[in-house]
Amino acid sequence: EEEVILQNAAGESPEAEQAIQQAALLLRLKEGMGSLARILKTIDNYKGCVEHLETRPSQVSGSQFDALVKVSMSRINLLQLIRSLRQSTSFAGVNLISDSNISNKTPWFPRHASDLDNCNHLMTNHPGFADKEYRSRRKDIAEIAFAYKYGDPIPSIVYTESENATWQRVFNTVLDLMPKHACKEYKAAFEKLQGADIFVPHRIPQLEDVSNFL
Repeated sequence: EEEVILQNAAGESPEAEQAIQQAALLLRLKEGMGSLARILKTIDNYKGCVEHLETRPSQVSGSQFDALVKVSMSRINLLQLIRSLRQSTSFAGVNLISDSNISNKTPWFPRHASDLDNCNHLMTNHPGFADKEYRSRRKDIAEIAFAYKYGDPIPSIVYTESENATWQRVFNTVLDLMPKHACKEYKAAFEKLQGADIFVPHRIPQLEDVSNFL
């Protein structure tokens, strides 16, 4: 669907062909990270600019890694790039997963919970990102999150004493503020989660427990 829209937009006029297009490609790499250099070289050959690149271990059989590449280039060159990449035996799949500024098409957004598997960005401008301990801990949790796919049981996280202590302070503060500031629906839901032993002061809730409860 995305490529048909892109082709139609590029075919409107010679000017439309050369219009700069931002797009995201999901590439499934058969041969590991060694393919990245060739990908970047191919994009450069088609006069494209890489705006974002991220990788993760692939959950698809026959593919070692998935690479999400956001590019900016002319529409005609983007179409040629996609065709060129698909001719390579290095990829188990080449998909245009999102784009913007194509005619009046609504920007891409998740239409099913499984589409969220493509949304795995880690922001580096977080105030604590320069903290080594924070980054190490975030990396551990991010790896668990990235390995998760829609339909899998949500993995349990083993939280540290410090993290549970932080939760306890937040939990107790919320309890203090609820009578004055929370609506009746919030209070009712909170009480149900407490009754199910999911919301307790000494332990951070596990998402799988919350999901099963809901």
